[in-house]
Amino acid sequence: MKKNKKNNIKLLRICISFAIVIILAVLSEYNVFKTENSVVSSNEFNQENLISKSQVNIDISSIPAYSGQIVIDINSNIPYFTDEEITTDEFEIYSNLDELRRGGVAFGNICKNIMPPEGVKREAISYKPSGWKQHLYGENNSKHLYERCHLIAWQLGNENNNKKNLITGTSAMNSAMIPLENEIAAWIKAKNKEGKDYHVLYRVTPVYEGDNLVATGVELEAKSVEEDGVLFNKFIYNIQEGFKINYKTGESEEI
Repeated sequence: MKKNKKNNIKLLRICISFAIVIILAVLSEYNVFKTENSVVSSNEFNQENLISKSQVNIDISSIPAYSGQIVIDINSNIPYFTDEEITTDEFEIYSNLDELRRGGVAFGNICKNIMPPEGVKREAISYKPSGWKQHLYGENNSKHLYERCHLIAWQLGNENNNKKNLITGTSAMNSAMIPLENEIAAWIKAKNKEGKDYHVLYRVTPVYEGDNLVATGVELEAKSVEEDGVLFNKFIYNIQEGFKINYKTGESEEI
């Protein structure tokens, strides 16, 4: 009798252990652990597909002709981020240059660990992006038409002379990007002072017409992740008043 009882207890323990293994396997397979606001966890987040999916969000045919306003709203100022792109993981992804050496989508989840450490100074840029045909003008050629525009600003991504992060842009376009970049940086720094290591999802898409070497403009999308604060979807035209630009080659003339 005692031997049968011991055998039954042993069999019960084996069954319980087997059941626990099956339950753990199921939980691991479906990965049900998510935060309350449905932000994707690190186990679910897949960076590899983000750029390819991001490239279809905007098309040159959907951009109205420039009419004097250098910054316009896209999609009622709401970014196109999908649920699977909303994450607390920090990352930076830069598209490979295409066959024309043009920069593509740049995508990052900006936070203090990605931004340049305090005291670090930006170095000079040597790379010349596609369509780089500088036009100097003004007294003693003191002014310039083009700037090497970062897709993700150095103050946000700490990427400076990265050819995948640079395009040929007018000084007017570059200046128009700065307030939006500052908004992201200021919000993150303000949250850091509150002891919160928060993130802003940020994607910049240069938009080209055909095989033009110079972009017609850039789309800037941003959304703060952990709580509301930063939210925009803007298009900035790559124009300069007083100039006619050949976007196919980068050549220009004053008008």
